[in-house]
Amino acid sequence: MLTAPVIRADELETTAETPHLELLPSPVAVAEPAKAFPISPASSPAVPVAQVSTPAGPTARIHWIGSFVDLRHPADLYADMVAGAPNLVVVDARYPEAYAREHLPGAVNLPFRELDLTTTAQLSPDPLYVVYCWNASCHASTRIARRLEALGFQVKELHGGLETWRKQGYPTERG
Repeated sequence: MLTAPVIRADELETTAETPHLELLPSPVAVAEPAKAFPISPASSPAVPVAQVSTPAGPTARIHWIGSFVDLRHPADLYADMVAGAPNLVVVDARYPEAYAREHLPGAVNLPFRELDLTTTAQLSPDPLYVVYCWNASCHASTRIARRLEALGFQVKELHGGLETWRKQGYPTERG
């Protein structure tokens, strides 16, 4: 299994009297501590200290730039809507004009550019908020999901957005 390199910078000191760079090998076993190999130039002025870790084992946590919010499949959301699931709020993250043309049944419109502490003050923290936008390539729902999650709300993102919802034959509302 290939793993990506993990880079860690410790900024306890910004400079060192003896400048060096430590290369830490990939841990072979969890119980075996990593050995540092100092590399020190003989006569150079104080420079920032950094640590570089080489590829980590398969248990390392690597930050992925993308969505960490759980996805909700349209079939599951529709089943919950038909069953009248309590504590479920569907949120349309698109512009008000797009919401007025077509949206999921019962959805509320919270455009992602307008979402902040004041626009969420009236929202209850109890329900599960399922957010969506145009389609899988539209990132408005991802942005609003991250913001809501950061504000302490339970959030899931509708897989595929309005486009997938429509393609699977589920109803929409206009106006």
